Amino acid sequence: MIETVLGPVPREALGRVNTNEHVLGDSRVLAKPNREGRWIEGEIRPEILGDLRWSYQALPDNLLLDDVGTAISELALAAESGVGTIVEATSWGMGPRHADLPAVSRAAGLHIVSAYGVYIDRTLDDAWRQKREPEFEALFRAALHDRVPGTEFRAGLLGLMGTSAEITPAEDRALRTACHVAAEAGAAVSVRLEGHAMLGLEVAELMMSEGLPADKILFCNIDKVLDDAYVRDIVDTGAVVEFAFGSEHYFADRFRDATDLARLEFLLDLVHERPRAAITATASVWTKGQLARYGGMGYGHVPRRIAPALARMGLESTRIDDILVHRPAALLDRPEGTR
Repeated sequence: MIETVLGPVPREALGRVNTNEHVLGDSRVLAKPNREGRWIEGEIRPEILGDLRWSYQALPDNLLLDDVGTAISELALAAESGVGTIVEATSWGMGPRHADLPAVSRAAGLHIVSAYGVYIDRTLDDAWRQKREPEFEALFRAALHDRVPGTEFRAGLLGLMGTSAEITPAEDRALRTACHVAAEAGAAVSVRLEGHAMLGLEVAELMMSEGLPADKILFCNIDKVLDDAYVRDIVDTGAVVEFAFGSEHYFADRFRDATDLARLEFLLDLVHERPRAAITATASVWTKGQLARYGGMGYGHVPRRIAPALARMGLESTRIDDILVHRPAALLDRPEGTR
């Protein structure tokens, strides 16, 4: 069974799954001036979208998803495009609003699986940064077995767990604890890697050392580093890798997202070289600029545009279904005796 914010459902009910989304949250802690050293002022609006694409974190309002009505309408569009389920992965440090998710799920007409976790060190206040293993264990165990704090539902997995280029003591404590708690519960753990640090193998080994099976590890946004050897080495551990489509933004003079074409071609090459690779896909929406109403691709981008493109580029329908339906369901499924 799969734990959703409206209660458990059989894995067959999920449909096509986006494995890493953000519906309501506040990531303004990650705001920084543009490449010319200035801020973009005010609210998101059409005339500044070019500036925003050029320096994506320079508008604080872009990093705030705070309107329930907007969330409902955007997810309803995704449901119309063929999304059956999203994993809401807004962890502490990104301003999660877990208690609002059931109402959004009902109104939008799709399943929401809530993750529960702790993001990268620099987004956390001192209270979170100073928590010890027993405190993390109590929080994670309660989220998986009883309820996410402030709600009446259980988490479907733990995440999005943050790791920085140099994993901090707080990140290490939280990640290790999440892994052994999830292993006992038969649950998965999703992880954020710092792209340029290329620590995927080391993080996978850390997670497995705590007893978590490789097929319950989800490395989100693996497309941040489209390096053949690096990604194939991670895949060879048995861990699941996620491709996030739809964002093609700049963050600094020498740092930008890959294009969707590059992601598509890399994914196809990976499937050719590693036919058994465990892969999922998502839109990884975390900002206003990714929403359809602001000219973004929206939560429905993968089934609406990416899946048909993969089919036109020669990927078999059974493999597409494995990426969008069966692999996410296996990742999220928890044995009855461990719930």
